Parts: sequence; structure tokens; C-alpha cells
Amino acid sequence: MLLVPTARLPSLRKVKQPLPRQVHATLRSRLLDGTLPPGTRLDYKQLATELGVSTTPVREAVTQLASEGFVELVPRLGAVVRSMNQNTAAELYEVREAIETFAALKAAERLSARHLELLQQQHATMLRVFEEFKTSGRDRLEAAELDQFLDADLAFHRTVLLAARNGALARTVEESQVQTRIFFADRGIHEEKRLSKACEQHATILAALEAHDGIAASEAMRLHIRTSLQLTLDHLENSVTV
Repeated sequence: MLLVPTARLPSLRKVKQPLPRQVHATLRSRLLDGTLPPGTRLDYKQLATELGVSTTPVREAVTQLASEGFVELVPRLGAVVRSMNQNTAAELYEVREAIETFAALKAAERLSARHLELLQQQHATMLRVFEEFKTSGRDRLEAAELDQFLDADLAFHRTVLLAARNGALARTVEESQVQTRIFFADRGIHEEKRLSKACEQHATILAALEAHDGIAASEAMRLHIRTSLQLTLDHLENSVTV
């Protein structure tokens, strides 16, 4: 297991928020940007020193991250950033399929002009990153490009949830989406074929939403999530056998 990287986190002494909340937000952002990849062991004392706080708010923040499913508390080892296996991947995507297909159905009925504009912008960002990547001659996205693509992808799905105008839906699926994002930030498994498929399937979802066709939007979302699950399972299987 890896220890948390040093010299990565800014001091929180001057920020006017409860310290556990500050530490939680900082660590969560590091999970999302890949600074703390799956398998990283979180050293409370080291983190406290880097953040300029005591170990108490660090422990409280890590405990909250554990309750949210992002960190595992392992006996005799401590807190470790959660890794994804085939079972956890299937569970996460099952949750997403159940909720996001329903959200797409409702979003087609309820989305505002602003929601539609955001979806179009987010999809345009995905397409831009993909087109720039295609002309680069490289076989995989660089880290910054991957972050842009995944941020736009995640924002697209969140906007669909917001457009459904049901807060409970968004809160329920948030954990699954973020854990998926953490996994991809670490693995960086997006190459041209997968990027192309993601752009294509998001375009189909967007077209159905623009047409206010709930059934088509729901089915397009279902296909997209099942495709993403299968790609993830294939990658995990290959990682084990390599």
C-alpha cells in the first residue's frame, strides 16, 4: 500500500469552516483528481502536518469518507482508499442503472431550457476533448485531458439528475458516480474506441432529452450504463490476468 503523497495539500488554518469539513473537502477533491489513488494508505499524522491541523479533524474526515464508501478502515493497516473490483463495480453500476434510467425518463418531462443548455455544453466539451485527442496521434488521453473529459461526463449525468427535479435521486446516486470517477482518474483507461462510444451514447441521450422523449432517454441511459459496466468489468479482468 502507498502512503499519502507529501507536499500536496494546502494548509487549512486560515479557512473559516469547521476543520473536519475542510479536511473532508480537501481529501475528497484529492480522491477525484487522482492524487490519492485506490490503494493509498492515509497517514493521519502526515496529513495533519501537511494541512496544519491536529489529527482529530483528520480522523473525523476520514471516518466520514469511510461511511460514504470512499475509504476502507483496515485492521492493523488503517485507512486505505477503496479499490474497485468486479463485485463492487457491478453493485455501483446497478445502482446507477436503476436511478439514472428513471431520472432520464423524468428529466425528459421536466428539464428546463437552462438544463438543456448545460447538457449541450457538457457534451460539447466531451466532443472537443475527443476530437483534439484523435488528431494528436496518441493512444490514450493525458491526465489533464482525462480530467476534462471525466468532469464533463460526470457533470452531464448530474445535470440529468437535476433536470429530473428530484433531490433524493441525486443524493442517492452521488456516491456511485464519485466512486466511479475515482476509479477512472486512477486507471486512465479511456482510449479512442471508448471515448468514441461515450460521446456517441451521450449524444443519443441528449437527442432524446431534446425531443422530450422519456422512453428513448431512459433506454439510451440504460444502454450507456450497461456499456460502461461491461468495459469496466473487462478492464478489471484484464488487470487481474496481466
